[in-house]
Amino acid sequence: MPGRYQFSLPERPSRDGWFRVGSIDVTTTALMVGLGILSIFWYAIDKMSLFKLVFAGSLVRDGDVWRLATWPIANPLDQQGLWVVLTLAFFWFVGHRIEDNVGRTRFTWLLAAMTILPAALVTIIQFDVQYAAYGLGTLGIALLVIFALDNPTAMFFFGIPAWVIAAIYVGIDALRYLGDRAYEPLVLELAVITIGLFGARQCGLLSHLQFIPQVLGKRPRGTKAPKRKGKLGGPTVVSGPWAPEPAHSASDQTELDLLLDKISANGIDSLSKAEKARLNDLSKKLRGR
Repeated sequence: MPGRYQFSLPERPSRDGWFRVGSIDVTTTALMVGLGILSIFWYAIDKMSLFKLVFAGSLVRDGDVWRLATWPIANPLDQQGLWVVLTLAFFWFVGHRIEDNVGRTRFTWLLAAMTILPAALVTIIQFDVQYAAYGLGTLGIALLVIFALDNPTAMFFFGIPAWVIAAIYVGIDALRYLGDRAYEPLVLELAVITIGLFGARQCGLLSHLQFIPQVLGKRPRGTKAPKRKGKLGGPTVVSGPWAPEPAHSASDQTELDLLLDKISANGIDSLSKAEKARLNDLSKKLRGR
């Protein structure tokens, strides 16, 4: 189904990775998935040592503070081998959709906040029944929620809206945790989603959700910077031909907005190969890279 967001892999896009391995751009998303794959082999070699990475509030309080940050890396096969592989593939898909929009640095900070802050909150609360948290599944669901809310018209497989898929995932998890009286993982997942939505707003996404405060980060797409006013009674500075050329022009911003509007209306596959390359160039240029 061309023109819709789906789990298909057209031509490999060029991405703004931290470095390259052969023809692969190693983005933050690719790095996380790569570590997840390595953890599968780690599990096969020595599964007990792999569990030193998982999160458990009681163990953090006992001094294993690294578990606050390492729990998404641990993806043990356990009894859900196929689900682990699907989780890694899903994280690759939705993670790159968001990282391509906000840039690698902002996305890295966003993932760090979504990983550490909710785990710290659960550690502080000290639930009566302790549960271990691990794997990219929770972060992947939160990224899906961000993507779905930022692209309310996006469709997944079988023409199902992305926001419906996100609601089903979150709803099933919530009902399962409530049924098991597993309040610790429920609070962890909801905290990951909440912090993810707040962080995404700071990165310039979710601009239509005005109830989420934006206290820092870049302006929403298509908006202009406020005009600076000089001091009262001070001289007015007039720019002349000696002023340096700006990094980008208004026409660049307009062209980028038109491409983004086309994606929003018809999906990424509606762009031609030349338009995709131009979109990548404009995104880097307007981010000052």
